Amino acid sequence: MKVAVYSGNIPSTTFIENLIKGLENNGIDILLFGKSKGNVNYGKNVKVYATPVSQLPLVLFIIRNSLILLMKDAGKFFKAYMSVRKKNKSTGAFVKNLGMILPILIHKHDIFHIQWAKTVSQNPELFELLDSKIILSLRGAHINYSPLTDKKLSDAYRKYFPEIDGYHAVSEAIKKETVKYGASEDKIKVIYSSVNKDLLKLNSEKDPRVKTFEIISIGRFHWKKGYHYALDTMKILKDKKVDFRYTIIAQGKVPEEILFLINEYDLHDEVNIIPGMKFDDLIKRLIRSDMLILPSVEEGIANVVLESMAAGVPVVTTDCGGMNEAVEDKVNGYIVRIREPELMADKILDYISRDDESGYKIVKNAKATIENKFSPERQIKEFADLYNTILSK
Repeated sequence: MKVAVYSGNIPSTTFIENLIKGLENNGIDILLFGKSKGNVNYGKNVKVYATPVSQLPLVLFIIRNSLILLMKDAGKFFKAYMSVRKKNKSTGAFVKNLGMILPILIHKHDIFHIQWAKTVSQNPELFELLDSKIILSLRGAHINYSPLTDKKLSDAYRKYFPEIDGYHAVSEAIKKETVKYGASEDKIKVIYSSVNKDLLKLNSEKDPRVKTFEIISIGRFHWKKGYHYALDTMKILKDKKVDFRYTIIAQGKVPEEILFLINEYDLHDEVNIIPGMKFDDLIKRLIRSDMLILPSVEEGIANVVLESMAAGVPVVTTDCGGMNEAVEDKVNGYIVRIREPELMADKILDYISRDDESGYKIVKNAKATIENKFSPERQIKEFADLYNTILSK
């Protein structure tokens, strides 16, 4: 079986890189397509066909691959050329798009696995030109809210989703959303994200001499992350005389609304904002915390919550997207309705009031959830099953 993976960039995000390595270790031949963004090191079962980013290498890459496709299938080359030319008004966009699609058409594969739903809108010509089965991964933002604010995207979903052979959804909640755009429910398989097993070996490394309750949130600044609701929660804790510190680790410019609320609520001493970190540094910071909170109004299943559960740091999350598929209230964490800062404050106070044994039970249950439901072995087996099912039809 040959599976082509298209994720846009090579290397890609951590969870896609883990998927590639897991499939390779399972004996599946992988063809990897996308823009070259850095050096990669895979095993012999992974063939990388990276599209250059720099202008001259890209032009030479297109000339070479155009000649190869012309010799293999002239009809397919001209269809691809005309489709990409018609779609792109500028020469720059045309060249980049052609450089992406040519290697995909040259190399044979049984399954073409698209990692991001927006590719359906950006490269619709794939549905006409590919001979392989198409599988689409469905993750958070690309399904939950992007098509709600982009009519062109939602129209593309409704047009092309019925043509897709199979889907991978990261949660049952995402699966339900996808059906709204014409996807057949029986083609969608829910496969939960996996968590690095090394995290299960970790536990909180909070200095016991530090009595301040350390709360942390991790994730980019975006309205859907709900950080203003988190600050509402911190105001409630401060009014209740709780000794705490809240750290936000987030990429991007700090929104004015966040700065305003910190000032308005007089939280300068309690709130600390840190720019994005490398993954290893994030984990080191995470395990020095007493609790992670996820105040989001929309998610798939947030990886940071799964990682926190694995690493032994208790979580409080809003009941958005598929979060209730990972977190059970007062069993392996806490879960509250979205936009309810008072309830989030109550959950934090509930954990603070627990004795060590009761608190440890939540941590232990969280680790068991990750080990049983979000293991790499389970994820890879379910992907292999999905591929085999699609090929057998």
